[in-house]
Amino acid sequence: MPIFQPRSILQLVLVGFLVVLLPILGALVYGAGSFSSLAQSGSDDLEEVADTAEITQRLAKGLTDIERLTRQYKLLKEPSLLSAVSTEVTSSIASLKSLRLLRPEPEIARSIEQTQELMLKLEKTLQERPSARAIEMIQPLNLSLLQLRQALEIDLKRKVAAAKDAAQTIRTRLLILSFTVLPGTLILIGLFSILITRPIKMIDRGIKQIGTGSYEVPKRFSGPRDLQLVGERVRWLGQRVRASEESQERFLRHISHELKTPLATIKEGIELLADGIPGPLTAQQKEVLAILRSGIQHFQVLINNLLDFNLVRSNKALNREEVDLRELVQGIVRLHQLTAQRKSVEFEIIGEAMRVLVDRSVLNAAIDNLISNAVHFSPEGGKVHVRWWRKPDGLTLLIGDEGPGIAPDERDKVFLPFFQGKAVRVGPLKGTGIGLSVARECVELHKGRIRILDAERGAWLEMFLPGTSLNLHPG
Repeated sequence: MPIFQPRSILQLVLVGFLVVLLPILGALVYGAGSFSSLAQSGSDDLEEVADTAEITQRLAKGLTDIERLTRQYKLLKEPSLLSAVSTEVTSSIASLKSLRLLRPEPEIARSIEQTQELMLKLEKTLQERPSARAIEMIQPLNLSLLQLRQALEIDLKRKVAAAKDAAQTIRTRLLILSFTVLPGTLILIGLFSILITRPIKMIDRGIKQIGTGSYEVPKRFSGPRDLQLVGERVRWLGQRVRASEESQERFLRHISHELKTPLATIKEGIELLADGIPGPLTAQQKEVLAILRSGIQHFQVLINNLLDFNLVRSNKALNREEVDLRELVQGIVRLHQLTAQRKSVEFEIIGEAMRVLVDRSVLNAAIDNLISNAVHFSPEGGKVHVRWWRKPDGLTLLIGDEGPGIAPDERDKVFLPFFQGKAVRVGPLKGTGIGLSVARECVELHKGRIRILDAERGAWLEMFLPGTSLNLHPG
């Protein structure tokens, strides 16, 4: 039993979008956080470098002023100059303390402490012997300040390199993350696509099975509850359609058999009248009798069609035997010869002699219905074409006429039971509309197919029977 059972297809779609977006959102958050951290670190380093540069410049300027004022004091011995030197020294010591707080790194801290010690000694020296001794200490201070600036420069280069490495690391991680997230996202998309489309495909397959008459609808549909409910409705519909068709088949079977008994009685009475047993007939009575005989014959054909339809729909097993195809076709043509003669319709039969392994009655019903349709829809003086030929993968049989043909918008419907097309059937009685349906059922029982071909005139139907089922060989 699934852990998560969505209530509706909408909920499943929304959950799917959320789950698919989670890895992408995670990658975006990680990337944004990494770049934000890198930017903040760069900003802090830049601010630190600016403050450091300002302090070092102030120290360099202060040391220059100390040296200048000290030399002036040595020459002029002005107390104000000594006071100015002391002020510069105090300011430089304060700057060194600020730099010490700003840059606590060990290497830089040692250079700062060294410079600060020299500056304190200079301050003490100015208080004791402010002349020559102070000037001698300027050179070590310059050297110490130079070392400090070099240490700061080395540290700056190290931070720049570290920033580059951090940026490269982030870029590499994002690249790896993208190559990880992309397949994961595609997998999730595929998974949820299956979860969404599978129940829809099951319902579609169930509807198609109902449409083809197999009714093998799945007993249980998976997926969201609303689609499960639709699936249950489809299964219910299939059961209702099956029950309706079974009822229809029973009705047709019973009514056909019930009609055959009074039909035989009427036919026997007509034959007795035709033989003149009750007495001689007038010319007008003979004409009426001929009309009745034709009508009874046609009525019997219609009943036989209904029986064939029920037989094919209810019995899916084939009783195969070797059949001479040319003999089978010629026998069917003879049955329709009288109707064709009344309309001056000719038959054109083209095909090599061959024997095929088929169910004689089933194949006979298929060809008979196709030829019957061709004869009845042919105009006066028309021609019915019956052709067949061997192919590498089976047998093709073609039956065509010169009638009105089948409209393109009716080609998918004419094979449905009891469908009556727009074309006018030539003759006193209408057909039942099951001829092509019987033909299709018979062909499909032999694993074959039947289709309507494009033609400039008339209706041309191609029947294909696969060779693997026929064992074709010359007759």
